[in-house]
Amino acid sequence: MQEARDNDYDEYSAGGRFVGWDTNESVAPFVPLCRAWEPAATLVLYQSLSVLGADRADKFLATVAEKPALAGMVRKLVVGLGDAVEGMDDGNGQAADSLKLIQVIAACPNLTHLQIRPLHASARSVLLPVVRSKSLVALVCAPRLTRPESGWDQMLYSANFDLLLPTLTSLELDIPLFPQTTFSPRIRHLAPLPLTRLAVHAELRPECVWDLLEAAGSTLEHVYLYFEHLLPIKETAEALAKIATSVQTLEFLSNPTVDQLEDFDPDVEPTFDRILPLFRNLRFLAVSTTDISNNLFRLLPPCLKRLRLHGYSTRGLVGNDVEMLNALADPAVDIHLEELSVFDTAEAWGGQEGIALLHRALAARGVRLSYLRDPEEDESSD
Repeated sequence: MQEARDNDYDEYSAGGRFVGWDTNESVAPFVPLCRAWEPAATLVLYQSLSVLGADRADKFLATVAEKPALAGMVRKLVVGLGDAVEGMDDGNGQAADSLKLIQVIAACPNLTHLQIRPLHASARSVLLPVVRSKSLVALVCAPRLTRPESGWDQMLYSANFDLLLPTLTSLELDIPLFPQTTFSPRIRHLAPLPLTRLAVHAELRPECVWDLLEAAGSTLEHVYLYFEHLLPIKETAEALAKIATSVQTLEFLSNPTVDQLEDFDPDVEPTFDRILPLFRNLRFLAVSTTDISNNLFRLLPPCLKRLRLHGYSTRGLVGNDVEMLNALADPAVDIHLEELSVFDTAEAWGGQEGIALLHRALAARGVRLSYLRDPEEDESSD
């Protein structure tokens, strides 16, 4: 039973990008085998549960109605409509099932970790007060829970911006990138949000994310931000500068459409050129090539050990530019980097010859180069 509880299957079965955990259904067969095992097996089983679908919600609610103490054992919970139902169009059946799943959340008084997979949009007004009533440490919100036009901020703040989840340290918002969706209104003057981890994969207005960064700036250690549009450079740099002293890992990925790239100005100093020297504890940075220039080796802070570059377009940083090689060859430029990873097409980096040239220049400075091929490039070569 100890092995069943501690078994780690390479990837966690629940959670998100930063906080993951395994559900303990594998312990269930031990519960009826032996009376001596039952208390320990029951405790392990109920500490981490996954309740997907109305049938499982009904069974859980019936069980805890008969044995209320079991609900108090639940610390980590995943709820959702189930894979088959989540892929279907919204309907009244989903709405009723979603309400049952919210009852599951409400029935667990000691939750610390909660992942909410897609629920029916009509259940949102019922869901939010229930979530607010918990002393959560980690909250993972899947698509369709936090629709931008519904005001995702309502889960965190009251009308007068009092903090409603004061124990939360990890927040992950995965919001569907619907181009027709109305952006969230901006929230200003937020109370401090004690997050150490923040992940936003969304098409929110940039101001919404800036406000979140400002509210949690003094405590944030791990940040993941993904957008599919260009962000205003000056304002984005100012927002990121507010987390520069605390953040240890940062992924900032901008993947704009072809039409949006028409507004890209290569003559304007990119976001990370403006703020890289400000970071004091940053160990890992992943950034799109539209947000950093070929001058990067002259700007990297000494604390940065791993850098990953994502090339989503032909704009921005040019992989085979002589400026990068000159900086690596300049003894006056201190290089503390240990590894550079590149996710891009070979063509963008001068083909195999250009990659080999960069590899030699980096190796001479003790830096490993990991070149990760673009999957589309692999498909075209088949």
